[in-house]
Amino acid sequence: MSHSLLFFEDDQAAHLEPLTLTRPVHDLRLGLTTIREKWERALGIDRGTGPLRPHLRGVFPAATRKQRTSSAIWINSRYLPTPELVAAIRRRPEGHLRNGDDLVVAWSTPERTGAWFDEGRPRPATAGRRVDAEGLQRLVHPWDIAGLNPAALESDAAACSWRPGPGPRWSPSAVVDRPERLFMHPTAVVEPGAIVVCDEGPVLLDADSRVMAGAILRGPMAVGQGATVRMGARIYGGTTIGPHCKVGGEVASTVFHSFSNKAHEGYVGNSVFGQWVNLGADTTASNLKMTYGTVKLLDWPTGLEVDSGELFVGTIMGDHCKTGINTMLNTGTVCGVGSILVGAGFPAREVPSFKWVQAGSLVDYRLEKALVDMERMMARRGVTLDRHYRRMMEAIFAMGRG
Repeated sequence: MSHSLLFFEDDQAAHLEPLTLTRPVHDLRLGLTTIREKWERALGIDRGTGPLRPHLRGVFPAATRKQRTSSAIWINSRYLPTPELVAAIRRRPEGHLRNGDDLVVAWSTPERTGAWFDEGRPRPATAGRRVDAEGLQRLVHPWDIAGLNPAALESDAAACSWRPGPGPRWSPSAVVDRPERLFMHPTAVVEPGAIVVCDEGPVLLDADSRVMAGAILRGPMAVGQGATVRMGARIYGGTTIGPHCKVGGEVASTVFHSFSNKAHEGYVGNSVFGQWVNLGADTTASNLKMTYGTVKLLDWPTGLEVDSGELFVGTIMGDHCKTGINTMLNTGTVCGVGSILVGAGFPAREVPSFKWVQAGSLVDYRLEKALVDMERMMARRGVTLDRHYRRMMEAIFAMGRG
């Protein structure tokens, strides 16, 4: 396609907070890659971007002048590139596509691109064409990320360019079932005694990832670039371990964004963790109520509790949250950005941004102290907390709960 690729956020995108307080929706990760990377691959267009909320500018790449003044295809960043949607886009690359009240895709001329960019989203004047909802996948709430992750993993495996089977750094004593469903980058490492089971879905091991001795992986799942699965870990299907994460213990149907750690024992399931999260040893997150009822969670922008309709939902945790050792998280816990959870007993299921949670009480986490702690953590991974990142955190702090 000769168009630029631009993403936009509609009114429903706010319901993906707190994960999207610190990133545009198109930077959310499902499967091995982000939503942006999936669309770039599906449409063959490099460097997708879009209008950014003010506090994210400088943290994420801005659109170039060419992107803002050329013909463009606009993608609602809550939607994933299913084969049906991509086919609908290719059949008629003009006008716009709708799903119910949602604008899903729109095309713009160079003149209209600039006007829409200034408005922050496309504003087509006509009704547009309808697309078949059965062929669509979209995010409505944060827990949908875990729910859609198995399908995203299958899709990423189908598009993977790595040769199936063990790579050159596979230990001879490691075991793989269904090796044709193992996709291992040549620089990935699998140590002695690891077991990889692919009978229920593919396993993807990205560049410089490491599966340490004795770990057990069951697909569908992915280990991102530079990430580590610790010794003896048990990783069940539906899990993504994002770039530069370190994960051990028992994990099921969970997505970790980049640079987050759950390095020790403890169980998490049906959960989504942002960047720079650190779960202390023996942190355990419940994902099933003892009543076997559906799980209710906080809808971040409205402050109201909503019924997920799901039996299994664990924890939704924004960037830079941390837990102390032996922390217990209740079913359906939602944490904002930069909070610390420590102490005995279950903390509140709804944790605002920048709070210390201890012994049932909430104490303000001073912004300057939080920024110092963030800077130290990021420096350990060779990442600089620059003025743009600081400004983003200041803005989120000023939002209060977020």
